[in-house]
Amino acid sequence: MLEELIPAGLFGPDLLIAALAVFAAGLIRGFSGFGSALITAPMLSWVWGPQVGVTVAALVEIAPALQLTPKAIQIANWRTVWSISIPAVLMLPLGSWILVNAPSDDMRRGIAVIVLLVVAALWSGWRYRGPRGLGPEIGVGAIGGTLAGAAGVAGPPAILYTMSGDDPPAVIRANLIGYFSIILIGIVIVFGLRGLITAEALWRVGLLIPAFIVGTAIGTRMFGLASERTFRNIALSMLAASSTWVLLA
Repeated sequence: MLEELIPAGLFGPDLLIAALAVFAAGLIRGFSGFGSALITAPMLSWVWGPQVGVTVAALVEIAPALQLTPKAIQIANWRTVWSISIPAVLMLPLGSWILVNAPSDDMRRGIAVIVLLVVAALWSGWRYRGPRGLGPEIGVGAIGGTLAGAAGVAGPPAILYTMSGDDPPAVIRANLIGYFSIILIGIVIVFGLRGLITAEALWRVGLLIPAFIVGTAIGTRMFGLASERTFRNIALSMLAASSTWVLLA
């Protein structure tokens, strides 16, 4: 009976590659509070195609959200979190339309290019020096929501904006955790209505979540132990390598 419920071809080398990518993503997510989708979205899109890959990459974020959000609630600046998150959620339907209708190869390479641009900006030390406040935050959220729906990467605009502010690292981390948790709820609703959350996708999510939980737990412990600069360089190297592979494959 159970065999009839398991989709054909579920277990194979592709699942192992996906699990390794998700574990690495968990390390980054646990340490920094963000960045996991920058690995899982391009890698899982390469393994399974953008529609399945982006959906699975988004849904495995449920695990770190449950692990990290309770502590972040106490630290985050919720005015900033909500002013970015609400427009992001409103733009998710547009992004999901792009995901469903754009050619698969173009989407896969587009996701990789987005990640490489973010890595280049972070590695160069570039900081946003423009105006801050409600207006820019709405714009950041709108772009992030479109990217989340289309490519599974909600983070780039929010990461670059929040990391350019004056908040201490712990608050920045908590703000991003709160933002990702809210947008995840929107993704589940929008992707569900689009028919992207299939039984096959849910099976893959269930098999990958343990690797994400372990990686996130280890990364969280490293947040208080490891050198931020060293881990940052390792994380950016991993992001650059995975996206370059996806772009050229």
